[in-house]
Amino acid sequence: MKVFAIALNTFREAIRNKILYSIVFFAFLVVGVAAIFGAASIGDQMKFVKDFSLMSIALFGVIIAILLGVNLLHQELGEKTIFNILSKPVARWHFIVGKFLGLFGTLTLLVALMSACVIAILALFERRLDWGLVLASVATLMELLVIIAFALFFSTIVVTPTLAGLFTAAAFVAGRSSSYLHYFFGDDSAPSVRVGARVLYWILPHLDRFNIADQVVYGNYFDLPYFLAIITYAVAYSTVLLLLSVALFSRREFT
Repeated sequence: MKVFAIALNTFREAIRNKILYSIVFFAFLVVGVAAIFGAASIGDQMKFVKDFSLMSIALFGVIIAILLGVNLLHQELGEKTIFNILSKPVARWHFIVGKFLGLFGTLTLLVALMSACVIAILALFERRLDWGLVLASVATLMELLVIIAFALFFSTIVVTPTLAGLFTAAAFVAGRSSSYLHYFFGDDSAPSVRVGARVLYWILPHLDRFNIADQVVYGNYFDLPYFLAIITYAVAYSTVLLLLSVALFSRREFT
């Protein structure tokens, strides 16, 4: 109950955030303009709308996840409210897990609203409901689950939210590019490079697996086992990061 109370409070604080409103408004504006622009011509233009809309949802979701995620602990420390929370019978892991769930609930709501906007507009002009867009939105949400975990993880390590945000953004870029490490696995690379590439390959999150926009846009739907696999991967990876965050936060001293 303590975890869910913190999660609910985090959700309410995030929803009241003015920066969040400005980003969400801009996100809906971009998605809406893309949908209206594509509605003028049915066919290949609709593929552009789907691709651009899914990209916009993912991009703005990542931006919101980073901005809110790296400021969660900093805001509590700056306003000294964390002392009031931890002075009560609340374990530190309750605090971290509650913040994580609250932020994930916020992102779930925002992604659902933006996705519903896109799906409704496209269904209006295509005269059918494209369930692939729903699956793509869920895949995006799973990617954001990992991003949130990274944001909290780096927030427990560094002091300033700016550095935590930069590290989280770097983790996102590296995760989206992790598949390119395969190029260094061959015999043409030096042994040290091959070892380093393999280590990074197993450590970095494979966020490119969540990018299924191309399959959805062109109707090449993936099978259910793959979809369940990326959900399992996201939950497992974020759980590991969450455990590390709890361990680091438990050792942290506040002044």
